[in-house]
Amino acid sequence: MFKRRLEKPNRFNSSLIILILLAATLGCLGPGADSDRCTGRLKADGKTFVGASKTEKQAALNSCNKFCSEEDPEFEAMYAIWLTSAKAKGLEELHGKKPSKHDAMMEDKKLLDYVTKNCAQRCVNEANRGKHTLEVNCRK
Repeated sequence: MFKRRLEKPNRFNSSLIILILLAATLGCLGPGADSDRCTGRLKADGKTFVGASKTEKQAALNSCNKFCSEEDPEFEAMYAIWLTSAKAKGLEELHGKKPSKHDAMMEDKKLLDYVTKNCAQRCVNEANRGKHTLEVNCRK
């Protein structure tokens, strides 16, 4: 009987120690303090698009990525065409809903490259020429 009383607290203590170690491990593996220290804000056509990153340049590009995936007419056309593809139809059947633009970019490298390489860079260039307002602020 005395032995049983010791076993239950030991199991509890062991579980508590494992839980604390797991929490500490996950805390250390999480994003660093400076993971998104820069925030970009693109103002275009009366709307604001926000992107964040470790670097000023990438934060600007991320805000333009957001703009491109939500407002660019060429991307809209490419996405509409992609929705008719077998890949899109398979995802729709699997999930029971139309794939989002984000899903489409993750599934189709051509769409992702268009947004991140072509459109986002054009967006930054247009902001530099004054067509849009692009501001990036970074925490120290």
